[in-house]
Amino acid sequence: MPVKPEDADIFSLSSRERVGVRVGVMAALLLFTLTAQAAQIEETELESKTRDLSRELRCLVCQGENVWDSNSPLAGQMRDLVRERLRQGESPQQIASYLESRYGDFVLMKPPKHGLNWLLWLGPFALLLSGAFLLKRAISRWRRPEPAPIPDISPNISESQKRKIEVELAKLEDES
Repeated sequence: MPVKPEDADIFSLSSRERVGVRVGVMAALLLFTLTAQAAQIEETELESKTRDLSRELRCLVCQGENVWDSNSPLAGQMRDLVRERLRQGESPQQIASYLESRYGDFVLMKPPKHGLNWLLWLGPFALLLSGAFLLKRAISRWRRPEPAPIPDISPNISESQKRKIEVELAKLEDES
């Protein structure tokens, strides 16, 4: 007996037909899962080396990103260059030194520590230490009271003025 479209309801199916629908749904989910896993590309050794080296190179357009993460056309060309040279059998060090000779130390995410680059590596620490020293010195000046200036007693004071000063000082000593 043919099933009419209006009679085709999941609740009107027999228990055997429901089991068949469940098995079909599970098979579809299993098939979907397997195809999703098959779609994952297995990373080759070449791609792994390309990724590792590209993460050590700076994108010359973005300047804050490495070549692997950058979407700029130049970064794509640099990734292709790295991949091609690795395919030709060059070592990562040879490729990095080639790019460094072409673009300078700036192309490396960690520039070498030689020449003026030491200033880049040690400069922030030197500035931090000198700033801490100056701050400590300023704080100690603020805390330390300034000594009272020693009055300049002029030798041109007359005897009467000296007696008045001595009388005033004696009054002050008696009050305290």
